Amino acid sequence: MTKARQHTRTNSHRRLLAATAAAAIVATLTAGCTKDSDDNKAAPSPSPTPSTSASASGSTDPQTAEKAKVLAAYDGFWAESVKAYETGTEKNTKLVYFAAKDALNDALTDITSMRKAGTVTKGSPGHRSEATALNMSGEHPTATVTDCLDLSTWQTVDRATGKVQPYPSEQPLRYIAVAEVELWAGRWMVVKMTPDGDRKC
Repeated sequence: MTKARQHTRTNSHRRLLAATAAAAIVATLTAGCTKDSDDNKAAPSPSPTPSTSASASGSTDPQTAEKAKVLAAYDGFWAESVKAYETGTEKNTKLVYFAAKDALNDALTDITSMRKAGTVTKGSPGHRSEATALNMSGEHPTATVTDCLDLSTWQTVDRATGKVQPYPSEQPLRYIAVAEVELWAGRWMVVKMTPDGDRKC
């Protein structure tokens, strides 16, 4: 894997999550393209995790409530992604409930690559996320989430042996990632992840 992919992994969730499998693999929708889509439509949205920065209370921002929904969707996206990477499959997760377009395609591609490489992840990344933009106009309102990702609590392990595969020495463990989120039929969904390994946090 090139240094550029390890650090910047521009424009895709695949390149971000491939960092967790960098020692083993070289890796990266249309909404509802997986078989599980219909099963997931009725899935409840998980509660926001403590990583969520915005709160619906104690703020004068008129967009606070909507931003909280955006962050809840972002947290749900990560919670389901972690499950998929830990088990080596998106089945029995609600990933398609929270991800679409590039974000979903990239995650599914990466899961397949890791499965072929015989690796899974253990633990979960830390987050310090904030809804930094919100535009409620247009057919699909949009939002931006800026997150400080912490990979120090997320490891890649060999599925057969359980041996931890260390990150490359030049891999930053904390850096900024930006998520593009869109509102589809009343539901916020992550459509693109852009990690920026050059912006440490």
